[in-house]
Amino acid sequence: MLALLVVLTQSLSVDIHAHPSRFHRANVSRIEAEEIARYRRSGIDVVVCNISTDTPYRGGYVTREGQSIETGMLRAEAGESWTFTLDRLDRIQATAASGEALLARTPDEALDAKRQGKLALIAALEGADGLEGDLEHLRELHRKGVSLVQLVHFRANEIGHIQTWPYSPGGLTEFGREVVSEANRLGMVIDLAHANAETIRDVLAVSSRPVIFSHTGALSLKKLDRHLGDEEIRAIAARGGVIGIWPNGDALPELGDMVDHIDHVRKLVGVDHVGIGSDLRGMSKYTAGFGEDARFDAIAETLQARGYSPGDIEKVMGENFVRVWREVTR
Repeated sequence: MLALLVVLTQSLSVDIHAHPSRFHRANVSRIEAEEIARYRRSGIDVVVCNISTDTPYRGGYVTREGQSIETGMLRAEAGESWTFTLDRLDRIQATAASGEALLARTPDEALDAKRQGKLALIAALEGADGLEGDLEHLRELHRKGVSLVQLVHFRANEIGHIQTWPYSPGGLTEFGREVVSEANRLGMVIDLAHANAETIRDVLAVSSRPVIFSHTGALSLKKLDRHLGDEEIRAIAARGGVIGIWPNGDALPELGDMVDHIDHVRKLVGVDHVGIGSDLRGMSKYTAGFGEDARFDAIAETLQARGYSPGDIEKVMGENFVRVWREVTR
C-alpha cells in the first residue's frame, strides 16, 4: 500500500463526471466545503463539475429564488436553458472564488492546485442543450472557464441523439459537427456520454482530438441502455479516448462488480483507456464500498488487490483522462 500511496501523490486523480453538492439541481450558492474535503480525503485532485443544461426541459431542480420545479416533460422557453447554464456555472465560479478550490483549464493548472493543497474543478456541460443552437454560446462559455462539453444528456437536441428513451434514430447534426470542430479548436474535451451509437460514430469521424465517454459500464457484462457496447469501446479507444466506469449501485451493487467492468475495458482495449466517472450526487444509489462518502481510495485498493500495478492504478484513477486533456489543450 505504501508504494501505491507514493505513486498517487505524484499524479493527478480525477473524477471525470460529477455533480458535487448537487449544485446542478439544488439551490446551493457553491459546492459545499465538506464535499471538497470529502474528495480530498479520498485522494481526488480534480473533479469535472457538470451542469445538466437540459434541466429546464426535464425539471427536478430548485431556482435561485427557491421555487421547486417539478420533474416532467417541460417546454422550456427560448433562452431558458442558456440562462440556467450561466446560473449553475456561477455556482462553480463562486466555489473557486472562495479560495477553497481552483478552476482549472489545463492539466498544469490542476497540478498547481494540487501543489497548493486545493481541489481543482473543471467546469463542464452535461448536454449542450444550453447552447440553444448558437455556436457563439460555446465560445462564451469557454471564455468563462468551461473546458468540457458532453454533447447530449436525456433528450435529443440540436447536436445529436441519445441512447435512452425516448429513442430517436440519427447521429450528429450539421450544427453538431460545427460544435465538435469548434470544441477541438477551442481546446475543450468532448464527452460522448449518453450518446447513441450513430452519434458516437459521427463524432469520432469529425473530431481531430480524442474523446471520452465519462460514466458508463460494459454492456457485455450488464445489459443496461446506459452501458456501452464493445464496438463503441473499441472505436473510442482506437482514437486515444477514455471510458469512465461509474459506481452505479443499481447496476453494479458491489465494488468488485465495478472493478469487473474496469477489467473488461482493460482486457478489451488496454489499461490506457479506462477511468472513473462517479456521477456523484447525480444518482440515487451508489455501489457499496464507494457509497455516499465517495470512497475513491477504496476503488484504488480494490484494483491493487486485483493485481493492478501502481502505474496502472495511477492511469485508471486519473492519468488516462489527463493524457486526453493534455492532447486536447496542447
